[in-house]
Amino acid sequence: MEPSWRKPAPLNWSAAREGQYTTAAPLLGGASITLLGLVITDRDKFRWPDPTLLALALTTLFMVMAVVWGVRSRQYLYSRSDVEAWWGPLSEMSDDRHEELIQDQRKHYSRWISLAGRADFCYSSGLLCLAAGSSLALAPLAHTAAPAWRWFAAGTTAAPVVVVLLVWVMPYIGNAIRRWQADNHDST
Repeated sequence: MEPSWRKPAPLNWSAAREGQYTTAAPLLGGASITLLGLVITDRDKFRWPDPTLLALALTTLFMVMAVVWGVRSRQYLYSRSDVEAWWGPLSEMSDDRHEELIQDQRKHYSRWISLAGRADFCYSSGLLCLAAGSSLALAPLAHTAAPAWRWFAAGTTAAPVVVVLLVWVMPYIGNAIRRWQADNHDST
């Protein structure tokens, strides 16, 4: 079978990623820097200022790295029409040159997938840290009368963190339980 040009699926996935790394991540990173400044200057107004600062600092780091990996990955994504714009019509090239360009694009596409995966990891981790930092910032001070709404807000922003972590961890817990059951079943 003859190798063909690689393409993102769905086709607009690369455009969505580009928006995520050139617009969303910088805005969220900037928001976390603003919150960092607020917590640093008014730390006595937060129940847990140090864990809040850590979560927000990690948010900033992850969002900046999402931008870096996202931008680095973009250089490796191009299409057949991009190749033709630079090298001329593929129909006028030798079969060897055409094959070489396809192989180059396939290698570059794999590199794009790898680097964009790093950007995705950083962006998702940044969102989790932002949710955790926001939740910590919303928790009312100890020994103060706090409306239930404040605790509800803190819990609501913490919910995505809990859900995502459980989704990540559940396969490992399930495997551990199955191994434990197998070990106990074998010993009886």
